[in-house]
Amino acid sequence: MNQNSIILLAIIIICVVFIAVCLIKRRPDLIVDFGLRAAIGTAGIYLLDFILRSRGYDFTVGINGLTVLTNGLLGLPGFIMLYGLAFYYTVS
Repeated sequence: MNQNSIILLAIIIICVVFIAVCLIKRRPDLIVDFGLRAAIGTAGIYLLDFILRSRGYDFTVGINGLTVLTNGLLGLPGFIMLYGLAFYYTVS
């Protein structure tokens, strides 16, 4: 990693932290809402994956940072989208 990449990464991190601090000061309810959607969506993924595996179906989503972020940002539509994509890529 060269010096330009490190500087660019530092600028991006500083900007993200600044935006997060401003967001938390103005609208703390957004953070709580994101956390609840992420937690409920992750629990839903875990439960639905368990049910699908026990029934013998091969398409599951799994839990990782991207799926938690998708559930936190989009909520139920994100949950449905994740399983739609998993089904699409399993069938095709």
